[in-house]
Amino acid sequence: MAGGAAPPSTARGGYRLSALNDDLLQEIITCLPVKEAARTVVLAKRWRYLWPSAPLFLNDADLPQPARDVVVPRVLAEHRGRFRSINLAYFRLASLDRELPGWPRLLADKRTQRLQLTNRNYLPPNQIGTLPHIPADILRCGSLQNLVLGFLKFPVDLSHGVEIFLPNLRELTLAMVIISGEDLEHLITACTALKTLKLTSLTPKRVHLRSRSLRCALVGLSRVEDFAVVDAPLLERLVLYLPGTGARVKIGYAANLLVLGHLDTRVHQLQIRDMVIKSGLKPNTMASTSTLIPSVKILAVTVNFGVLSELNTLASFLRCFPNIVTLHIESVLHDPSVSASAIEPSGEHHAKFWQEVGPVECLRSHVLEKMAIHEFRGDQDEFEFLKFVAMNAQGLQSLHVVLQEGDTSSSDDKKVNEAREKLQDLRFQTGISGVLLVLPKEGILSTLQKATDLTYNDPFRF
Repeated sequence: MAGGAAPPSTARGGYRLSALNDDLLQEIITCLPVKEAARTVVLAKRWRYLWPSAPLFLNDADLPQPARDVVVPRVLAEHRGRFRSINLAYFRLASLDRELPGWPRLLADKRTQRLQLTNRNYLPPNQIGTLPHIPADILRCGSLQNLVLGFLKFPVDLSHGVEIFLPNLRELTLAMVIISGEDLEHLITACTALKTLKLTSLTPKRVHLRSRSLRCALVGLSRVEDFAVVDAPLLERLVLYLPGTGARVKIGYAANLLVLGHLDTRVHQLQIRDMVIKSGLKPNTMASTSTLIPSVKILAVTVNFGVLSELNTLASFLRCFPNIVTLHIESVLHDPSVSASAIEPSGEHHAKFWQEVGPVECLRSHVLEKMAIHEFRGDQDEFEFLKFVAMNAQGLQSLHVVLQEGDTSSSDDKKVNEAREKLQDLRFQTGISGVLLVLPKEGILSTLQKATDLTYNDPFRF
């Protein structure tokens, strides 16, 4: 360098990292995998005392399999700093109980903020009853802000005999856990600061939500038959997925509900307060004030346009939400496992259905501005619905029709062009034209992440 100055890395006789203060160095160390962070003690005498007292980020996935049984208990026992995030996805809880008895209490004493126990070494589904219990002390770790539990079972009779103290818990995720419906309701109610709830593959057939703080809920209904939002005055977003074989979805008190989906006309029975919206209603059946949820602005519905009973249900669902601004519809076929005798194809009658259907308030009241049809295939019964929208939607500003990449190939160019031409032929009252898009199918993990990220105004957007 000019003037013979020393390189920056050796200026003043030392490394620039070593010139940082201890607080900054500790923050750097906490960003490293635990194996690398521990190695910093050999870099310099000054570093020797930084990692043991830095906030601990422990992820057992960073450790080689043979070393986990030894390293995890030792790190938890010897680390002097507080615990910020502990992720035990592969470590065997029985080994931890043996090597470090009382470790759940230690998590509370070290003021753990985030804990993930997902027991990836679970037994096959036919032996699910032998899953290990969640240590009761985990439910009394008052510093926890984020808790993820998977492939475990809750203490027996949680709602009657186990104290729960989770006053700071903001986010709760339960994946494939054994818990009764009553205990689940008690757990959610006891988490008085809970903002985000994620439930998937639960064992109870009955799931009822009561929470005075909950804002967002992601619920997998693959095993649930009776789902209800009983009392959730701050709930803004309810995302349902994995519809399973059928469930009653009841919306009781949720005055601030803005986003709802996917309601599935194939398997869901919608109940609003005490009124059940049954499938197979006559096309001109009107909604009453007791079957309206005026707060919902974004709605997602799944439907098979080729089945008349599902078209009836779709029309009935739409009438319950008079103030929808954005409507997403996923066009699907019946699952191959569904008996052919249970399917009533609409055939030549689908056009007549939409001609006779009664008014849908969200279309004719200038409220609905955006609509997207996902998983579009270009079938005639889908276009009959779009004709109905074109004739009745008085405020629609954009329509996106999405064909999934992979459902079409170079040999299907003719089909894509035909669909595009048919869209251009539609005459909307607002003068818009439908836009045909061919997009890759979004992965399930990305979809679920958006569902609970409130920075996404519309979690169903492609």
